[in-house]
Amino acid sequence: MIRIGFSGLMHPALETLLPAKRSADFHRVAFFGGYFGCLEVDTTAHVIPRREHVARWRAALSESPRTRLLLRLPAGLLDRSRSDAERAADTEAFVVALTPLLKRERFGAVVATLPSEGYLFGPAEVRSLSQLARALRPAPLVLEARHRSWYESTALDAVRGTGWSLVYLEGDDRWDAPPADHGATGPIGMLRLVHDGPAPPALIGRVARRARALEERFDVLYVVTDCGPAVQPGVAAALEIKYVLNGEQPILAWPEIRSSFPHLEPLCRTADDD
Repeated sequence: MIRIGFSGLMHPALETLLPAKRSADFHRVAFFGGYFGCLEVDTTAHVIPRREHVARWRAALSESPRTRLLLRLPAGLLDRSRSDAERAADTEAFVVALTPLLKRERFGAVVATLPSEGYLFGPAEVRSLSQLARALRPAPLVLEARHRSWYESTALDAVRGTGWSLVYLEGDDRWDAPPADHGATGPIGMLRLVHDGPAPPALIGRVARRARALEERFDVLYVVTDCGPAVQPGVAAALEIKYVLNGEQPILAWPEIRSSFPHLEPLCRTADDD
């Protein structure tokens, strides 16, 4: 099964894509959950969420049983400039915050992003990931590593022993970017489109083809678009990928996204069109 979604769920820029008329109990998690198979909260990479906020996010997906919530790991938990005591305290606080999601079917995974600079594969880094995995258990864990050193055979074997599933990346054209393909290191599949700004059609096609190829390796494959700080292009890209994987048949969307991205007009239908 392929679950398609975008990163940046809580970003203020998404306000322009939301309906102008909303009910008093409107919740953006519930709204986007009606159109996407997964939603990634990236604000948790900067601030440890409160337990009650996570509980509300989970409750907002009650009407979207097929949608999964992905939470970015707070960056401070992997910051080696901080003391072990500081990182341990924040890890404990994050585990408490995750409690409403643990062992719940609406929870997709915790997604950790390693810095591309200064966080190369090595024994110390593997130990840190192993310790963090034990502390976060039983949360599903996904690792996004942007440096090529994490994709050598020795590194892949080491990551397999930590409990983290390594992400597949598409759109990263740096010279030291990860390879196009690699062996699976865990049970969770994630393909991530990384591209600043609107994704060109050729990139959308590449992501869709890779998703089909990777689908055979995992029970569930998350396809997440991350198009930089603007966020809105990532939402549009996720819909375009859905369209391609739907056999290029129109997919369900909403009026505001079609007016913001006119090229989506022939790809999408709204509830009013039915």
